[in-house]
Amino acid sequence: MSQAIAIEIHSVKKLDLKGGILIDGFPSGGLSNSIASMCFMSSVQNQLVSVLESPSFPPISTVRSGIANSPVRIYANEKLRISFLISELNLNQSLYYDVSRTILRWAKENECELVISSGSLSTQDTKEMKHSRKERQPHNLYGAASTESAKQRIIDSNITALELYNGSVTGIPALLLNEGARTDFDVIVLLGKLPIKSSEYRAAAAVSQAIMKLVPGLTCDTKFLISMARMYEQDLLRLRANQGGYSIDPYR
Repeated sequence: MSQAIAIEIHSVKKLDLKGGILIDGFPSGGLSNSIASMCFMSSVQNQLVSVLESPSFPPISTVRSGIANSPVRIYANEKLRISFLISELNLNQSLYYDVSRTILRWAKENECELVISSGSLSTQDTKEMKHSRKERQPHNLYGAASTESAKQRIIDSNITALELYNGSVTGIPALLLNEGARTDFDVIVLLGKLPIKSSEYRAAAAVSQAIMKLVPGLTCDTKFLISMARMYEQDLLRLRANQGGYSIDPYR
């Protein structure tokens, strides 16, 4: 059995997040959750509450407006009881298991009641892609849950549940689901349909709209998201190019 890696959670500021929701934006094989998380975080006032560090993470600092940021950080809005995990790291898949457990550990320690993650489902439907581009609308979306109570949230929000024949979940979102099921903790993973050769910003727009159904009071300007997501994708890809030894295709 491989030894667990050490991931430290450093608290920056303590907020009351009891009964709240954590939106996971850790990219693992896709960028839709990272893009959606950034969109929501830009739409509400928030404060940096925690940073995650590990000697197994690539040695990188994310510099914004001349100020250094940890590449894995959590922001929160106490009034809405909402928190956002933001990361630019491109990790080796061998680290996914420990990262997912750390994400859930943070959520439980801060008494959150739900973690929402997301990804994309690839499809060969080129007609659907052409229609979506013409209408400028996001694609359909599915939801997967770790518990019956989380599944009921999906149903109540009029989100289609992911059935076996629709596909499977991979990466950190999959491990969050599995660990949530094992420990009876609510996790929802949203999967936006992604036509072949289409940018993930469309899946991110679908994910963002679904999150607004699941979290009343939370808003995201999806039109702005669509206009800016390509730039964000390029920023992430440039950062990943500097993370030598950690290479996985961000598009499944």
